[in-house]
Amino acid sequence: MITGIDHIVIAVNDLDTAIETYTNLGFTVVEGGKHPTGSYNALIGFDDGAYIEILAFYEEAPDHPWWDLLHQRGGGLIDFCMVTDDIRGDHAKMRELGVDMSDIVDLSRKRPDGYLLEWINNKTYDEYQGVIPFIIEDKTPREERVPKETDHANGVTGIHTMTFAVADFDIPQEIMGAMLGEPESVTYDDIKASGLRFTIGGHNLEYLAPDDESSPLHDHIENNKPVPYRVSFKTTGDTGTFDPSDTEGVHITLV
Repeated sequence: MITGIDHIVIAVNDLDTAIETYTNLGFTVVEGGKHPTGSYNALIGFDDGAYIEILAFYEEAPDHPWWDLLHQRGGGLIDFCMVTDDIRGDHAKMRELGVDMSDIVDLSRKRPDGYLLEWINNKTYDEYQGVIPFIIEDKTPREERVPKETDHANGVTGIHTMTFAVADFDIPQEIMGAMLGEPESVTYDDIKASGLRFTIGGHNLEYLAPDDESSPLHDHIENNKPVPYRVSFKTTGDTGTFDPSDTEGVHITLV
C-alpha cells in the first residue's frame, strides 16, 4: 500500500550551483552521493519524512530515464516517488491498470561517507511519467537514505501539495483513484484551473487542467515541460512564493 510521498525530483545542469541556490532560499542542503548510473544528487530532508532530491549528472548518461527531461525539456521539477510497504503488490496493480513502466530493479547510491544505500524501484514512461509516481522500497534502512538534517532557516517542515498540469483527468482519475481512493474537486481562480485532489500520508496531490488558454497551465502543457507544475511546502516561517528564476525553474510556495 502506498503511504505518502517519498521524495520529489528536481533536475539541474550544475549541482553545486543548485546547492547554493537552495541554501540561499533557506533550505538545509546535504550532499547525497553518486549513483552508478551517471547521476549524483543533493538532498533536502523534512520533518514529515519526505525530501527533495536535486539531481544532476557527473558524466554523459543518455540512457538514463531523466537525461532527456533535463537536456531536452529543461529540467526543473520532473518526477516524484511514493513510498510503499508492498512494492510488488502495488507494482502489479499499476500494471494491471495499464501504466507503462519498467520492471522493479535494484538500485544504489554511495553516500559521501562511503555508506552504500540500496533499494528497489521502478520508472514510469511516456504519458505516465511525471503524472503517476514511481514507487520505492528500501533494502538498507530508509533512515540511512533520508537526510537527517531537517531544520531549515525558512521554517519548512514538509510537503503540503504537489500540483500537476494535465490536459484531462482520465489517467489520474483511473490510476490514482484506484491506488489512493476517491479525490475531491478543487478550483483555483488565480491560475484559472480546476481538477482533482488526492490526500495520502499528510500530502496532497492535485491534478489540474487549465480552464482556458489564459491559464499558465495551458502554456506549461503546450511547451512540453515536465507535467509536475508546482510544489507547496508547510512552513513555520514566512509564507510566500518564490520566483522560478530563483529556484532552478521550479514553482515553489510556502504555506
